[in-house]
Order: sequence, then C-alpha cells, then structure tokens
Amino acid sequence: MKKNGVIILFFTMLLWTVTGQVEAGNLDFAVIQPGQPGTEAEARPVMAALAHYIQQKMGSDETIKGHYFNQLAPALAFLKSSPPAWGIVQLGVYVQHAMDFQMTPMAATRPGGLAKDVWQLMARKDADSDWKSLNGKIRGNMLFEEKAAACLLFGLLPDRLPFTLEGTFRPVRSLRSLVKEKITGVVLDRVQYETVNTMPIGKKIKVMHISRELPTSPVVWFGTANDSMKKLAGVLQGMKADANAAKLLTLLQTDGFGPADPDLLQFRLGEKADACFIP
Repeated sequence: MKKNGVIILFFTMLLWTVTGQVEAGNLDFAVIQPGQPGTEAEARPVMAALAHYIQQKMGSDETIKGHYFNQLAPALAFLKSSPPAWGIVQLGVYVQHAMDFQMTPMAATRPGGLAKDVWQLMARKDADSDWKSLNGKIRGNMLFEEKAAACLLFGLLPDRLPFTLEGTFRPVRSLRSLVKEKITGVVLDRVQYETVNTMPIGKKIKVMHISRELPTSPVVWFGTANDSMKKLAGVLQGMKADANAAKLLTLLQTDGFGPADPDLLQFRLGEKADACFIP
C-alpha cells in the first residue's frame, strides 16, 4: 500500500510539472488592430522582438510566437482555430467580441502616454451644428467593428444612426475627402485629432460630436485569470521603467503599459446583443 502511495505521488508530481510547463510555455499572443497600417510580414520583426522580450522575462522554455492582424475577419478566424494565450486588441474588438472569446483585461496600452482615449466626429466647417442632421458616409479606422463603434461613440446601434459607418486604413487622408464633400464625416481618436490640429486641414473642419472618455486598447488574457497572467501583466507594466524595452515600446506605438481599465468590464456586447449596454 505504501509503495502504491509513492507511485501515485510520483505521477501526481509529474502531472503537475508537465501541466505547469505547458501553462508557462503557452504564451503565444496576437496583436489585433483593425485599420492600422502595414502587413503581417512587415510587423513580424516587431512581433518577434516582443515575443523574445516576454520569453526572457517570463523564463519560458518554449518559443513564444506573436501574430499581427490589421483586418478583422482573419483575426477572428485565428482566435477560433488557434486561440493564443493573450493579446493586444483594439477597443472595438474587445467590446464586440470579449464575451465570445472570454477576454480578461490584464493591462492597458498608453498611446501618447495617455490612460484614456476620446473619439471625435469631425465634419466640414459649414455643417449643421447637430450631428444627428448628418447623413451619408462616416469613416474612421475604429469603425470596422461597426456595432461597437456606434455604441461607444453615439450610444446607438448602427441601424438607428442617420448615416453609415465605414472602416478605413487612412483616417487622416479621409479628411481630404471630407473637405471635398465626398463623404460626410471622419472619426478621429485623441492622438489623430491632436495631429490633425497641427495641419492646415484642421482649419477646414470642426468637431461635431465627442465621446465620453474611453479605455485605450486593452491587453487581454483569453480565459480566466491565473498566475501566468498575473506575472505577464507585471512584466508588461514594468516595461516603461526598463531601458532595454524603450525601442520596443516605440515600435509598439505605446508609452508603456498600465493596469487594466476597470471600465472595460462594462463594455462588452457579445454577438447577440440587441442593445448597447454601455453607460
């Protein structure tokens, strides 16, 4: 009986060790930012650099792989077929698909060093002052997730808006189409808006509507929180103070990572949502 107990204990410890190695080594990730420029091939060196950094800091024995998506359809197909351990996702992706893929917020990006974002609907200078009077086409690189974008910016589902929303890879260039009256409006995030304000075209347009303060792109864990997630969150939030991570943060277009935004827990729609459910 004693011998059997030793055997059981041995296999229990072996199982725990193997399970722990799998959990620690399974740190593949996906960066999902629909509407951002570049291709997966162009982003590959950045993904490899981030993967190498995380692998060193986490002490993983397995090679970590990073995947980049700037189009929504292939990103969702990847999440369904080869779910990664974690990812950096655009706010709209989180809002519209957090329930579908069990996204647990664990950190937040800091674009421009800011903890919050704001979306602004821009129109021509001569447009009516009421955004509800607009009709036609509105473009923005955060509008690929149409339902999420409509809820976040207007508090309404897309079919209740007087205009249509359209995603674009070139939001600043879309402003030229706006001035030429080819489209009705353009939605800019906070960094884009500040950039446009320094350009001559900024004098030809005006703010028609502004969102409440919104979370920045979150870092999410796919699944329930565990020790690996907590350790990884600490690694990411420590990058700002790590001189060796400075170049990598520049490539990732973020001024470090902060704690997960608590507002994110309210911003989850799910595919079957028939109302916004966003405060």
